[in-house]
Amino acid sequence: MKTVLLSAGDLSGEQHAAELVRVLRRKRPETRFVGMGGAAMAAAGVELFVDQRQLAVGGIFEVLSSLPRVIRSWRKMSRCVRETRPDVVVLVDSGGFNLPFARRVRATSKAKILYYVAPQVWAWRPGRLGRLASRTDRIAVILPFERDFYAARGIPVDLVGHPAVDSATAVAPGGMRPGTQEARQAARERIELRPDETVLGLFPGSRRNELARHLPLQVRAFMRLREIDPALRELKAIVGLASTVSLTEAEAIVADCLVDAPDALRFVSAEDGLALEACDVALAKPGTITVELMLRGKPMVVMGRVHPATALIARLSLRVGWLSMPNLIADAEIVPELIQEAATRDRIVAALAPLFEGEARSRQIEALAIASDRLGSAGAAERAATIVEELFGTVPA
Repeated sequence: MKTVLLSAGDLSGEQHAAELVRVLRRKRPETRFVGMGGAAMAAAGVELFVDQRQLAVGGIFEVLSSLPRVIRSWRKMSRCVRETRPDVVVLVDSGGFNLPFARRVRATSKAKILYYVAPQVWAWRPGRLGRLASRTDRIAVILPFERDFYAARGIPVDLVGHPAVDSATAVAPGGMRPGTQEARQAARERIELRPDETVLGLFPGSRRNELARHLPLQVRAFMRLREIDPALRELKAIVGLASTVSLTEAEAIVADCLVDAPDALRFVSAEDGLALEACDVALAKPGTITVELMLRGKPMVVMGRVHPATALIARLSLRVGWLSMPNLIADAEIVPELIQEAATRDRIVAALAPLFEGEARSRQIEALAIASDRLGSAGAAERAATIVEELFGTVPA
């Protein structure tokens, strides 16, 4: 029996890993899966040694307050390697944890290592490129321009495609496709919103510190839109809340902002896609969520704030002109980005207001469709599973 160890340190990564496990389990039902992840991976049949919520914090300086949890997770994952003796280790995103962990795996086991959803070394901290190449046996990238970046540096990679394309093109029960009017109506029925209501989707992020930094500002911008725009006086908001953060904490964060309109906002799960489908416009942090919105043709504004020291380091090492995936994929600013000091309530409001109707909305939807086409076809997990099977054949006896 083969054993695959997977390490996914954030919500989007564990969802990608869960789909990979489902594909591999279908092809090789006798395989054992172990590692670090969350509810989706557990449901797919992974024996969890570490709950990835222990690593649900982003940033360089931000992680210091969570260092004891990170150290505990590291020790448990090291024990997982020793006890399960995996044939293949699949690292999914989360370079801050997984790149050092790859070195640990190299030193303590004979496992072959696949990095699936490789760190964005093309964007910042390019010094990690050599470590990534030397500590892995295969590297799987998900964006077309990533393949070109590695090829220009003589490093072979496999382009498997973006996993978000799979979920955005899957046909749901009843024949509905994501991003359609039928899917929008069905999502609204599920969360008890009327079809004629105008809805803003708020996506603060899946980590604790992202929730604390982003959600208050997002809600203040939402309330300001209701206040200053007569056409948006009845605007509703839905917060796509990740399972890695606390509903009680989120409710406490927004309570003071909603005193005058307590029924204007509601929380829904970020994992079931209802918030993605139900909203008309989105306000989101940079990350996978922007790709999921893009694939559904949802106009958006991207905003983000991090610790000032983290922002300084990022500015010094950043090698790209944008942070949001739609802009990087399009190689043009098709969605507004408001990052760090630029992320103020009034600037967010000014960027959001034109997207609810009119030319700006139509123009962005068209640009998002063109960028979506660049991602290619579905099948990322299938392609990644093929790489894992190929690595099985190279494991020393």
